Amino acid sequence: MQTKLIIFSGLPGTGKSTFASRLAHELRMPLLCIDDVVGDIPENPDIAFWDSKVAILLRLVDVQLELGLSVIVDSVFMNKDRNHAQEIARKNEAQFLPIYVFVSDEDIWKERVRTRYQEMKNNNVATWEQIQRQRSHFRSWEPGTALFVDALNPVEQNYETILDFVMKKDLTLEPLADLPLVEGKYHV
Repeated sequence: MQTKLIIFSGLPGTGKSTFASRLAHELRMPLLCIDDVVGDIPENPDIAFWDSKVAILLRLVDVQLELGLSVIVDSVFMNKDRNHAQEIARKNEAQFLPIYVFVSDEDIWKERVRTRYQEMKNNNVATWEQIQRQRSHFRSWEPGTALFVDALNPVEQNYETILDFVMKKDLTLEPLADLPLVEGKYHV
């Protein structure tokens, strides 16, 4: 069976971590989360901070695939980091399965983020204002390059769509554009 690199991409508060965790549990696959790599976030983290953490995460992905293990990754994948993930999958002859999770209604997304922040009482949970700063650097996914999942749809419906997507044997996606990559330089 071909190994798989399943990435969940999207800005905070869209539900990607919930789907990634559930899929990892059900398929018994390792789950690597950017939140586990980051640790404490400084008050005003700069691009170099995030790039260094993403580089660590992608190195861990590479190790799992080298061992012949499929892996699920939960991170924003804002820009060139998704291209690097695709290259790691190619190098390891793994199927690259990107899933982009978003919320199509801005007001509902904003309310979810505010509720999440209040309930978690954790300084490392992104505020709506922080997400908007991230959003200004988030490169849009091109149609046909990933599964698009709108979190406004019922959770069970979205999960079934995700499960069908990752279990398909003859799936054809457009590859991400080949970009010049420099490890650890993803947001320039």
